[in-house]
Amino acid sequence: MQSPNWSNGEIEQPGLEVYPLGRVDSDMRIADQLLKSVGFVARYDPDQPLVFGGTAFIVGVKMDAQASLCHLVTAKHVAEAIEPAEAVIAMNAKDGAPRFLRTGDQQWFYHPTEKDSVDVAVLPLGSPKIDLYDFAFVPEEIFATEARIAEYNIGLGDELITVGLFTKFMGLTHLIPIVRTGNIAMMPSDPVPIKGFGLMEAYLAEGRSIGGLSGSPVFVRNTVKFPVQRAKSVSHLHGLGDGHLLGLAHGHWDLPASFTATEQAEAVNMGVSIIVPARKILEVLYHPELTAMRKEHFEKIKKSASPTADSALTKPFTKENFEAALKKASQRVTPQK
Repeated sequence: MQSPNWSNGEIEQPGLEVYPLGRVDSDMRIADQLLKSVGFVARYDPDQPLVFGGTAFIVGVKMDAQASLCHLVTAKHVAEAIEPAEAVIAMNAKDGAPRFLRTGDQQWFYHPTEKDSVDVAVLPLGSPKIDLYDFAFVPEEIFATEARIAEYNIGLGDELITVGLFTKFMGLTHLIPIVRTGNIAMMPSDPVPIKGFGLMEAYLAEGRSIGGLSGSPVFVRNTVKFPVQRAKSVSHLHGLGDGHLLGLAHGHWDLPASFTATEQAEAVNMGVSIIVPARKILEVLYHPELTAMRKEHFEKIKKSASPTADSALTKPFTKENFEAALKKASQRVTPQK
């Protein structure tokens, strides 16, 4: 495995007092939006090289009709593996080089009432140099809540796209996420027994997970039907519909120790990955303490109308152009057999 040549990337000192704002811009370029929503996560140690082992993605929480505040979302087990040390989040800069943001003493937020069974961690995203980063955020409007799942009839077999870290190759001069595909395999109404988390609300997906994908966003496109008139009846053609954030990649289903070597080899072709539902991410994003912090900060931004806040404007996904981004990703990626 080649080592990335990231010596020109600046490790930025903690400075999370400036949140990036986001506004809708329908003229943005779509092709790279999925890739720009993620960053890579490592533990900060001034005496050791950075070792990235997980993925975080950027979510915008709507504050008014036009603006959102950005947050980093990853898996709880990724954040806890780093604590009590600082985390470093790697994202690409607008000049093409990677940048590395230290989190300082900023607090990770976990689920307010189900910390032990929800694998989600949220961190307010901010930096005085946020305008140097080249990223896009996922709006909460496209989260696959129960209401959205019912409205779009999202269900078994619908196509999934996961964007995250491939630890075997993450880029030599800049960060390169990997895109993996799969399908929804199970959406159980009962909690699922998950190692280390007990009974967890989760979806199961057909599609193997790898270590660096922990914390990655998992997107789904619902299936749509188009009527076709035949001579004596009406049939339907099926296609891909709108894009939604189904949830967060927790990991894969571990094989029991009792499996034989033959069974373990066969399991390569029957991988099942575990997804934390988007509604559980929303519950962490609206942790009472984080909600109060966000409201206070946004009021300060509106009162100050500072140049720094204005320079932090970025381009988010919208419901309309998010579908186009997923469609392009679907067309370019062929699932591995």
